[in-house]
Amino acid sequence: MRISFVPSSAFVVLLTALVTFHPAAPALFAQPTPSLTGGSRANIDVLHYEFRIDFPNRGALDTIRFAATTTARRTSAVTSLSLDLVASLHVDSTYVNGVPSTFTRPGDSVNVALPAGSMDTIRVAIFYHGVPTDGLIIRRDATGAWTAFGDNFPDRARQWLATVDHPSDKALVDWIVRAPAPHRVIANGELVEESLEPSVTTAPIVRTHWRTIRPIYTAVMVIGVAPFAVLELGDTACGLAERAGCVRQSVWTNPERRAVIPGNFARAGEIVALFSKLVGPFPYEKLAHVASSTRYGGMENAGAIFYAEHLFKPGSPTESLIAHETAHQWFGDAVTEREWPHVWLSEGFATYFAALWTEHAHGDSAFRQDLSNMRTKVLKSPITVEKPVVDEGLDSVARVLNTNVYEKAGFTLHLLRREIGDSAFFRGIRAYYVAHRHSNALTADLQRAFEKTAGRSLEWFFAQWMRRPGVADLTATWHWDSTRKRVVVAVVQGHQFAPYKLSLTVDVVDAKGATKRVRLAIPAASTSSITIPLTTAPRSLNFDADVSLLGTIRSSRR
Repeated sequence: MRISFVPSSAFVVLLTALVTFHPAAPALFAQPTPSLTGGSRANIDVLHYEFRIDFPNRGALDTIRFAATTTARRTSAVTSLSLDLVASLHVDSTYVNGVPSTFTRPGDSVNVALPAGSMDTIRVAIFYHGVPTDGLIIRRDATGAWTAFGDNFPDRARQWLATVDHPSDKALVDWIVRAPAPHRVIANGELVEESLEPSVTTAPIVRTHWRTIRPIYTAVMVIGVAPFAVLELGDTACGLAERAGCVRQSVWTNPERRAVIPGNFARAGEIVALFSKLVGPFPYEKLAHVASSTRYGGMENAGAIFYAEHLFKPGSPTESLIAHETAHQWFGDAVTEREWPHVWLSEGFATYFAALWTEHAHGDSAFRQDLSNMRTKVLKSPITVEKPVVDEGLDSVARVLNTNVYEKAGFTLHLLRREIGDSAFFRGIRAYYVAHRHSNALTADLQRAFEKTAGRSLEWFFAQWMRRPGVADLTATWHWDSTRKRVVVAVVQGHQFAPYKLSLTVDVVDAKGATKRVRLAIPAASTSSITIPLTTAPRSLNFDADVSLLGTIRSSRR
C-alpha cells in the first residue's frame, strides 16, 4: 500500500519547540582540522523528520514501504538536498513542499532538486521501499515471530532511513508505524497513538505514533517492533525531569523472558535520580528498556535503550550496563559530540558515570575495583600507545569505538576530579551540560567549562591526557632522612612517553601501623625529588593507594 504524504497538523507546534531546543548556533570552538568522517549539509539545518513505515501483514517481510519527510531550514540559496540512503532501497518518488520533484541516486544518497529560495523552510518527502539488510535488524524470535529493531550507530541510519546521517545535525522526529497485531512498537519520544485498524480479510493492523519533543541525532533514532510483553516500572525520579512530574520507565521484552524482569531494572529509578542530581534534569519524555537485536551489549537510543536480548536472564543486564546506557541519555544523546573524533564525550562519560553509580550504590571498595578494571583494559590495549583519545586523524567511523574513548577517557575524568576537587568537577559538568543540552559540543567546550569552575587553565591536563597517546610510567624509590625528619621520594618517568604532570597518592604507614595519606605533586620532568615531612621513620609507603594513577609505577626502598 502506498503511503500518502500528509503534513502534520502539529507541525507548527514542533517548529516552535525548536526555537528552544534546536539552536542553530555552533559550539564555542571550531574544530581545529576538517572532519574526515562526514558532516552536516552546508547551509541546511534539519529541524524535523517524519518517518512513516508500513510493515506487510504477512508472515514474511518481503517489502517494507517508507515515507521519510525532512523539514529543514535553508540559510542560503541551496538548489538541492542530499540525504543519505543506501542504493539497495528503491526510491519511488520525491516531493518538495507537496509538489513532485526530480531526484538522482549517486551512490548511497538521494539528491532532491529544490526550488529557488533562501532563508526559508522546506519539506522534502521521499517515498521508497525494500527490505533493509542493516540498520533495521530483522529476524525471528524464539516463537518464530518476526521482529525489527533499529540499530543505527554510528552511521547506519542510512541503511533504512533517508537522513543527514551525522551527529552534528539533530532534529525532532515523528514515527508513524503500521504493523500487524500482536506486534507493538516502541520508539523515541512520547506515545501519541496506538490503535487497531480492523480488516475483514487479514489480521488487524496496529497503527502507532511516537513523537519527540527534544531533538536527537540519527544514530539514536530507532523503533522496535515485536510481540512485546511490557512491565511498567512506574514513575521514577519525581521532580528530577525536564518535564513536570516524574520519569516514567518500563521494560519491553518478549513474553518468554518476562520472568527475569524487573531484575536489576528495579534500581533504574535510583540510577536516573542519581544522575539527575549530579548533572541536570532527565532530558527525555520517558525511558524504556528494551530487549532487542543489536550488535552492541547496549545501545543508548534516546528515551528507549536497546539491550541485546540474550542478556535478559537472571542477574543480567547488570546494574553497570544499565547505568552506562542511562548515563548516555545526558552524555551522547542530550549533549552530542559534534564530530566523531570527540566521541569520548559520550562513551567516556557513560563509563565513568557507571562507576559513579557503583560508588554510590556499593561503596568505595567497589568503586576502586571499577577504576582498577578500567586501568587494566587501558594498559593492555595496543591503541593506548598508538592514538590519542581525541583522534583528529580518524577517517573511518568503523574505528570510532575503542578503549581510548571508553576506559581511558573515563579514567581521565576521574583524574580531573582528583585534580580540581569534587565541587569544581561537578559544577563544571553541570555548566557544560546546561550550555550544550539538546545541541552539540567538542572537547574544547568541556575544557572551557572546567577551567571556569576550577578558576585556572587546564590546557596542560587536556593536552597530556586527551591529545597525545600513552600513559604514565613511573619508577619511585624512597629513603628516610633521619637528620631532617623526612621521607625523600625520587621519581623517574618518561621511559616510553614524555613525562606527565601528576598528582600521586601515597599512604605512609608508621611503625605502629597507622596510615597517613598524602598527595605528591609530580612535575612533568624525567626526574624529580619530593619530600614528605614526618616525625618518625615510616614502616612502608604504599603508592597509588586510591587507584588514581593512569599508568604503572614500580616502587622500592633504598
